[in-house]
Amino acid sequence: MTDSYLINNFLEPNKLLIKKSRRKKVVEMFDFTDNQLELQQKVREFVAEYITPNLKLIDTGDVPESIFKAWFETGLVCLVAPKAVGGIELDTKSCAIIMEELGYGDVGIATAFGANNLGSYPLLISGTLEQQKQHFGPILEGKYGAFALTEQGAGSDAGAVATTAVREGNEYILNGSKCFITQGGFAIDMKSSMVVFASTDRTKGSKGLSAFLVKGGTPGIKVGKIEDKMGIRGSQTVELVIEDLKVPASSLLGSEGDGMKIAMKTLDSGRLMVAAQAVGCGQSALDAAVEFVKNHKEGVKPLAKQQAIAFKIAEMEAHVTAARLLVYRGALLKDSKQPYSHHSAVTKLFATDMAMKVANDALDIMGTYGYTKDSKIEKIWRDARILSIYEGTNQVQRLVISGGLLR
Repeated sequence: MTDSYLINNFLEPNKLLIKKSRRKKVVEMFDFTDNQLELQQKVREFVAEYITPNLKLIDTGDVPESIFKAWFETGLVCLVAPKAVGGIELDTKSCAIIMEELGYGDVGIATAFGANNLGSYPLLISGTLEQQKQHFGPILEGKYGAFALTEQGAGSDAGAVATTAVREGNEYILNGSKCFITQGGFAIDMKSSMVVFASTDRTKGSKGLSAFLVKGGTPGIKVGKIEDKMGIRGSQTVELVIEDLKVPASSLLGSEGDGMKIAMKTLDSGRLMVAAQAVGCGQSALDAAVEFVKNHKEGVKPLAKQQAIAFKIAEMEAHVTAARLLVYRGALLKDSKQPYSHHSAVTKLFATDMAMKVANDALDIMGTYGYTKDSKIEKIWRDARILSIYEGTNQVQRLVISGGLLR
């Protein structure tokens, strides 16, 4: 697809739609269909009814169960579940729309809800229909799954995974531990489904990594430490302890040694969704700053009348808009089955750095007030910080991007 095609058919100014909503200002881009606009409005209304009024409670880590029940009732509990197993199988653009709206409301809740999508990509990449039915069955009932890759000694280097899987007859026996696993405790307590990565041959490094479908509640896997995090407290983050976990050989996704390929393809998809969350987070910070400068005065002069403040607001808007353009172009690339891995890394890097910068700028504008717990931006700033860390740190994204250019 040529750049001229994108300009004429994808970024044409007269195709930009403005839609009124509960937000102060929202620009709809990229020829959203009527169904996508309805979906967007549905999520906005969910955020306004269930998330925004409960932000302080969510930030304690004690998320009301009613929020999860209400999200299940929207029919959006797993955005990527195939129609073949009863799912809605949304395209990437629709997924990005939803994750941006959830990120606008609360990055922690967006992370919690997004765990079902992240934990499902491996099944879409390498799962058989039978494995997909096994995985998506409990997910579509409203339970939560997990993606268990990270370890203490294998954060950014998935090839260093120390958890082992030894084949014995018709079973694999797994031993090791995982850390920082989103919704992992829910997956176990709900007897849901998770994907666990383990090495079937440690002498091969990354080429010995394999992926296994594990039913939550199976003897041999339990929750260790529950993390007490600075931000995104609306999502659960746990350590998983794996001791003599026996899974049937049929639990192997793909073949032995396919784990790294599955993990990287999963993270390519996940990074676009993290970037979409970052856009929502950045927009929320920008809107909070705009509202503040319109209503706050220094002496008799509103902050909005000060050129230094106005210019800062303009820069924040430019960064949010640029990140949004990257996200939806990435969605186009993926949905049209074009290569998108490099673009995904660029988008994750830019959008998540943007969210932190815009949140920081908003905090600077608000000064001492922004630093207090009464300020919305204080929480947004804490939540934004994780975006450049999880699902591949931005240092890793720089390695991926430069590697693609320089090899």
